[in-house]
Amino acid sequence: MKLDVKYETGVVWQDFQHKQLIDLFEKIKEARSDNKDKNLYRYTIAFLAMYVNHHFKLEEEYMDKYTYPDTALHRKEHQEFIKEIKAFREENINYSEKGADELLTRMGEWILSHILENDQKLGEYIRSFEQKKSAS
Repeated sequence: MKLDVKYETGVVWQDFQHKQLIDLFEKIKEARSDNKDKNLYRYTIAFLAMYVNHHFKLEEEYMDKYTYPDTALHRKEHQEFIKEIKAFREENINYSEKGADELLTRMGEWILSHILENDQKLGEYIRSFEQKKSAS
């Protein structure tokens, strides 16, 4: 799952952060197939915990700033994913093939569902709002 135009929202900071997540997904996927992923596994879990806190906070600040109409749904999805990552970390402190596979599956699902759906809508809303603001 290389960074593809379909993942871009047109919002620079959002696209940059999504690229980081997709790059990490590709690295862990490659490491998993080469059986070299024990250290990368720990790094990925730690990165995800940091990423979701920072990335979601920034998205939510923009939702509030621009009074995004789907804020409640978007926040709910963020909160659910944070809970999933926290539970995953607690259950999979040490590397296991099963844990690595589950991590890849969950990251892939998140990228496909959240970025391609809700983040696209949010990106479109932010761009539209900023275009209106700059036209004034």
